[in-house]
Amino acid sequence: MTLSVGFVGAGGIASIHMETLDAAVGGELSGFDDEIVDVELAAVADVDESRAREVAGPRSATAYVDGVELIEEESVDAVVVAVPPFAHGEYERAAADAGVDLFVEKPPGLDTETVRETGQHVDEAGILAQVGYVCRYARITERALELLDGRTVGHIDSTYWAPMPETSWWRERARSGGQIVEQSTHVYDLHRYLAGDVTEAAGSGTDELFADSVDFQDSTSVTMDHESGAVSHVSSACASPEFRFEVRVAAENVVLELDYAEHTLTGTVDGESISFEGDGDWYRREFELFLRAAADDGASGGDDAATKAGMAHGDIRSDFADATETLALTLGAREAAESNRRVTFE
Repeated sequence: MTLSVGFVGAGGIASIHMETLDAAVGGELSGFDDEIVDVELAAVADVDESRAREVAGPRSATAYVDGVELIEEESVDAVVVAVPPFAHGEYERAAADAGVDLFVEKPPGLDTETVRETGQHVDEAGILAQVGYVCRYARITERALELLDGRTVGHIDSTYWAPMPETSWWRERARSGGQIVEQSTHVYDLHRYLAGDVTEAAGSGTDELFADSVDFQDSTSVTMDHESGAVSHVSSACASPEFRFEVRVAAENVVLELDYAEHTLTGTVDGESISFEGDGDWYRREFELFLRAAADDGASGGDDAATKAGMAHGDIRSDFADATETLALTLGAREAAESNRRVTFE
């Protein structure tokens, strides 16, 4: 079979996923029942028409300015929505209406209520919808889960310091949501993945202390209580001269340190030192799993959406509903940091 893919958004993170797609074109991507799947890029849409043509042309794909038009006009099996946070919603709903599988870059929007409505639309359509929470697909995360299996996690402490992005929309709270919602969301999602959902959060932050080009807090510190009984903490800064993404986990007879910049995991387990090196191919891995799942979705056939979903979604670790909960967490964490008050999650 041939899996036909469209891209809505052609810059930034889209270029990384495009590299994985390019590698899959003409390759041997295994799908449902190990059937060999051919992958093709059918179309690319971007509000910058020249960028859409630049990406689509060498790949013999059709260029669009309007992503909804792409979804409605092209007979694609899957669509990648790689647009800024403020632009999400209409593309996902159009894909659901067309019965097209979705890969959505995080976060899936800026308003929980609207994103939940979109999620309901996606659920009713019975399509595959994966959201790009790439930490769930890192080898060091997989190894950490193996080491923590069956053990009680007590505390997680994470640092996310990043240089200031050059993109203009990122620096505006109304369009990006701020660092917690758009960037540190990976860390908050990872805390949910390792320790479960959050019940309460308290925090604080600084306004334009060392980054005067943003209209949101440039440094934040948020502490969370989890349903599991664990407590965790995330510190973020958006104008660091160096990228640091470090996660420290204290659990029953386990201490782990995960470095997502170097893709290493170190620590002690039951008194023995451990050291593990990942491969850094987390973006490739998450997108390949989506392509395989989308191929399975098409190959499973039939009109029973629930049956198709059960067969195709096994490798998806970050579906739309779960990503919506991470969005709710980051919005609450941002509120806690801005207000210096405790925020409760239902």
